[in-house]
Amino acid sequence: MRLIQISILLCLLSVKSFAQTELDPKEQNHERLYQVELIVFARNESNPQENWPSDIKLIYPENLLSVKADGNSPEGFSLLPANERLLNPQAATLARSGSYTLLYHQAWRQMIYGRKANIAISGGKTFNGHQELEGSISLSVAQYLKVQTNLWLTQFAPAGTNITDTWPELPNIPNTDISEADKSQGYLIKRIVKLSEVRTMRSSEVHYIDHPLLGVIVKIIPVESQTGKTN
Repeated sequence: MRLIQISILLCLLSVKSFAQTELDPKEQNHERLYQVELIVFARNESNPQENWPSDIKLIYPENLLSVKADGNSPEGFSLLPANERLLNPQAATLARSGSYTLLYHQAWRQMIYGRKANIAISGGKTFNGHQELEGSISLSVAQYLKVQTNLWLTQFAPAGTNITDTWPELPNIPNTDISEADKSQGYLIKRIVKLSEVRTMRSSEVHYIDHPLLGVIVKIIPVESQTGKTN
């Protein structure tokens, strides 16, 4: 089943960099305006009984930013409408496949600098005031672009479910509050899996970050060279 799923991904993504890319040391660095597009999806499990470590740390980084659709994004950030996303065909294929659940798909423009920009990410269904997918990504550029994932996928179960593992408390996004009504919806944490990885990449390439239960697709394009088509 896993081999079939990987084959589906390879076909739909046209991935140029499935693993760490061998980078050209002559490529120049430029802090500039980029278009960032991110897809996060969950794998529909074939082995739901697999055990995962519960002694994980969940924390949001300092100076966390949120790119919002209501026009209240931080200065220098602009969320793009759905029809301007470049990875819509890939997202549609994932959603139709039956093997994956699409949790997050957004595109935005931002300046990327040498210092990291930490961006909040969340998606999926909501339980007890928390979404299935939460966490953040960090973006920076030195000689090359760098993407760091700090994402966790939470599986919830109705209160009264027999759960043997003890999971950490889910942190709230800084400067946001969860109402008492949301907290008491009656769900327990059945499992949390975390995806923490650093990827160095060239611009304009599609990168795929793999995990047994999660997948991340990211493409970052200098705005001045954007053609409106995927490479």
